[in-house]
Amino acid sequence: MRSDPAVRARTLLEALPYIRRFHGAVIVIKYGGNVLGDADSSLVELAEDVALLRSVGMRPVIVHGGGPQIDELAKRLDLSPSFVDGLRVTDEEMLEVVRMALLGTVNPAIVTALGQQGAPAVGLSGADGSLAIASRVSDELGYVGEINSVNPKVMGDLLAASVIPVVASLGVEETGQLLNVNADSFAAALAVALGATKLIFLTNIVGLLEHLDDPGSLIAEVHVSQAEQFIASGQIRGGMIPKVKAALRAARGGVERVHLIDGTVSHSLLLELLTDEGVGTMIVGGAR
Repeated sequence: MRSDPAVRARTLLEALPYIRRFHGAVIVIKYGGNVLGDADSSLVELAEDVALLRSVGMRPVIVHGGGPQIDELAKRLDLSPSFVDGLRVTDEEMLEVVRMALLGTVNPAIVTALGQQGAPAVGLSGADGSLAIASRVSDELGYVGEINSVNPKVMGDLLAASVIPVVASLGVEETGQLLNVNADSFAAALAVALGATKLIFLTNIVGLLEHLDDPGSLIAEVHVSQAEQFIASGQIRGGMIPKVKAALRAARGGVERVHLIDGTVSHSLLLELLTDEGVGTMIVGGAR
C-alpha cells in the first residue's frame, strides 16, 4: 500500500533544510564489515542512500574495513586469526589475506553497488597516491599501522569530479610497505584531513546507551566530554571503546558532528542525516 501523499510531502519538507545546509559538504561514512555481512540488502540500501546524498550536492566518501570477510578468507586458507587489544596480528600471510579481502572482495562490491545506483565511484586504499602514510604500531602486531599523515589531494580531485571515493583501510610506510590500519581510526584521520562536516560510523549497534542492557535508552546527543566520562566509567566498553575513541579524535580534530548509527536499520544513513529525530548518537563539542 502506498503511503499517504501528505506524509511523503512532510518527509520531503523535513529533509529540505538539511539538504540545503549540507550542500557541498564532505560527509565521511565508515562502513563496517559487520554491517556488510548482515544482509545483501544493507549494501544496496547504502548505495541508494549515498547516491541520493551525491545527487543533492553532498560529497560522500566511504571508508571500509572488512573484519568478517578477512576472517572468512583466513579460515578457507587454514589460518587462525589472533588479536591484541582488538587489533589483528598481521604477519606476511595475514597481510596478504587482508589485502585480498579488502581490495578483492569488499571494495569492489561497494563500488559496483554504487555504480548500479548511477553513482560513479572509484576504489582505492591508503597506498594509492600515498594517501595515508602510516607507521607500525608494534613488533608484536606485525604489519599493523597507525596513520601519521594524510595527503588529501587524490581525494580532492575525485570529489571535484563528483566521483565517490571508496577507501580500503590500508596504509603505506614511507618505504612502500603496505600496513593494515584499523578502519575506524582511518576514517577519523581522513575526515579530519578532508575538513569533513560529518563523520558517520555505520555499525551493528544502535548507538550509545544510557543503560548498557536497554536498547531503548539511546542517547541521541552527547558532548565530547561526556563520552570521555562514559569510557572512564565503563559505560562504554569492549569493542565500542576504540570506535568511540576514534570518533572523539575526529571531533577534536575539527569534524563538526560525529555519528554512531545502526547500519542494519533500513536507510539509517538518510534518517540520521535528513530528519529531525535521527536514529543514532551524535557526538558534538570537540571542534576547535
